[in-house]
Parts: sequence; C-alpha cells; structure tokens
Amino acid sequence: MIARGAYLGDAGGAVVAGRTTTATSRLVVFIQENKTVDFMFPSLAKWGADVVPNGPLLKAAPVFDQPHDRNAWVHFAMGDYPAMQLSIDDVAVVPYYSWLAKTFTFCDHHFCTGTNSTAGHLLAFAGQTPTFKNPSFTGTHPVWDIPTLFGLAERSGVSWGAFPDQDRFPVKFIAELNQPQMSGNIHGPGDFLRMAEAKALPRLCYVWSPQGFDEHPPFAKVKDPDYQTKGHDLIWQEVDAVVRAGGWSDTTFILTYDDWGGYADHVETPNIETLPDALHPNGFQAIGGSRVPLIMFGANVKQGVDNQWRSHASIIKTAMDMFRLPSFGVPRVDSAPSLVGRLDSSLQRPKPPKFRARITQPKAPSPTPKPKRPSPWRGPLAQPMPPLVVNSGPPLPAPTDGIVRPKPPRAAPSPPRLSEHA
Repeated sequence: MIARGAYLGDAGGAVVAGRTTTATSRLVVFIQENKTVDFMFPSLAKWGADVVPNGPLLKAAPVFDQPHDRNAWVHFAMGDYPAMQLSIDDVAVVPYYSWLAKTFTFCDHHFCTGTNSTAGHLLAFAGQTPTFKNPSFTGTHPVWDIPTLFGLAERSGVSWGAFPDQDRFPVKFIAELNQPQMSGNIHGPGDFLRMAEAKALPRLCYVWSPQGFDEHPPFAKVKDPDYQTKGHDLIWQEVDAVVRAGGWSDTTFILTYDDWGGYADHVETPNIETLPDALHPNGFQAIGGSRVPLIMFGANVKQGVDNQWRSHASIIKTAMDMFRLPSFGVPRVDSAPSLVGRLDSSLQRPKPPKFRARITQPKAPSPTPKPKRPSPWRGPLAQPMPPLVVNSGPPLPAPTDGIVRPKPPRAAPSPPRLSEHA
C-alpha cells in the first residue's frame, strides 16, 4: 500500500513498462454535480466556446432539483421533453470558475452518460458503470468487482487518494476499494484541505465534495439558496491550499461534473453506445450523454477552448498518460482521447486568485472567435454497450436498470424567487 504521507515534493520515480514516471507531476480531479455547458458557462461564448445561453442570465442558481434520471434524459434526447431552459451568469455566480475557464483550458464538447449521478461518477474513475440509476446512497447498496484507476495506480507504484463524500459515495460501490490494503488511501470530507496544507497530498487525487458543497440543487423541502456559492468556494479554497503549499508548479487540476442535472444543452453528442429500454428494444443512446463542463488548469496548462469530443473515460486516460501507466484493460478507456496535449512543460502560467480575493475576469478576445465543430468521433457508433470487464469471475452484463417510461417527466415548478435571479 502507498503511504498516506506522500509529499508534494517527493523525489524519485517509478518504472512502469520500461518507462520512468515524473515524480513531481500531480493530478487533482474535482467532480461536482448537475450542470450542462449551456447552463453553466454562457460567458465562454465570447472566447469561442460552443455555448448558447438559455434565456436571461440568472444572478443566482435555481434552488430546486430537476428530473434527470435515465427516463428524463431519453425523453430529452427524443425531443419530447425540453428539460429546464436556464443559464446562470457565470461571472456573477461562479467568478473563480469563470476565470479558470478563460485563463486555461475549457472543454466545450466533454460529455457524461445519458442518465443521473452514479453512472457518471463511476465512469470517471472506473471507466465503466454497472448501473444507469442511483442505488441507495445510504444503508444497503450493491458492490461491484470492477477495476479502477486507483487500483492501477496502486499496482504501478503511484501514490493516490480518493476523497469521497460523507457517505463514502461513490467509492463504496467498488469491491477493490473496500479492501483493507486500499482503505488507507480513502479519506473523508475535509481531509483534502488538511493534507494540502500539510504538503501531504498523493500524486493522484479524486475529490468529491460533501452534500451541501457539491453544487447539487437542493432536494424537496431543503432550503439552501447558497448551495452553488458554497460548492464554488470550497473548490476555490482547496485549490488555494495546494498553491499556498507550493504545489502550483507541479499540479494539474481538472474540474468537471457528474451529469446534466436536467438542464437543457443545445449540442447533440455522438451516439456511441446504446442500451435497450421499454421504448427502444433495439437500444437507445446511452454514451454520450449531455455535455458537461470540464476545466483543466495548472501551471503547465495551455489557454484556449478544446473542442474535441471527450467522455469521462478521457479523465482516466489523461491520468494514465501523465503517470505513464500500463493499459487499463477497458477498451472505452484505453482508446479514449487524452488531455495531455493541453500540457506544455515550458509554460509557467499565472497562479489563480487567492481565496476570496477580488477577481478581475480576463479580457475577451477581439474579434470573437467562432466556435469550432469537433472532428467526428473516431470510434464505432451506435454499438450496444458491451459487458463490463471485472477483476475476477465472468463479465458483468451491461446495465438494464435504467427505467424509461412511455411519458416524459414533468419539470419541477419554478419557485417564486426564481424571478428575482434575472
């Protein structure tokens, strides 16, 4: 097991398949909740991103959750459910994120799965998902024996840490992460901040914010109008802790989201993998799902809009390329387009604003760049989702639990204070 106290400045390296890794490289992945590109970053249109605002920009995030399970997404993709047509003013609501997106790399064609939370989270570190619905977040829950990026890092001598939420979501669903030899690298809420300040972060970190700080809209009867700000500020504080500890020069950060959250997005994603349902016995698009924001930032990260099609499997592939890890063994991951091309070791990009400092947004380019269409998806299209690769035993079948009903869902009603946001 890799020691918990692997320091930011560790020297040395590991040899993997005859190649020497770079011991000073570090990847920190933050995964937040429920956003589409059009909803979250309308101001990036002035930087050439393919973003179309939905209506007047909101000065605060909506305080209600929308239907966004498999049923909702399928009907949205079919065109008989409009989803929620909203966009926030990212400069006002998430100014730190907005600054990062404009100063570093903003991926405007990154997509999740066509359903809600759990599938997107699993795809981001396991490259597969046995489910297209949310299992129980507390109490009894399934555990699947599928490989993970963390297991690959462990076997390759790369220090790692998973920082799940207060209920150990989503790592609790994975058998290898419940093993005693791995549990020392599973941390709790607040540990990332403490370890960053102590210069004790491992080289690979995945960070999930606890409930109330994950940017998930409040559930029914929960009043938390500041949920978006709280999540934004926690990520800001965590990045700032790494910077203050001297980690800016050797750390690459990725910020992305688990799923679409029930918000509309105008770009259709490629129909790569399908799953059957009651309305589509021959299969309907499951990957890709809607576009979700992805920002890559750090001292060596180029500035600009990246318009290549990418899924959450690209996050794993990026880590594999950064740390020169061997094959993952899941074709979806091993063939995924990596983001390492956005890194340039000759760069020393500016440090982000200190926590709670006043933020001045970069000046938009003039003339405004036109959005670029991504190249066609390089792999096969409209393929049935394959059985899942497992660590032992027979392969798991592709998920069949994503229920699709004949009628689309009803959107959640707009609360009275929504009109105050515009």
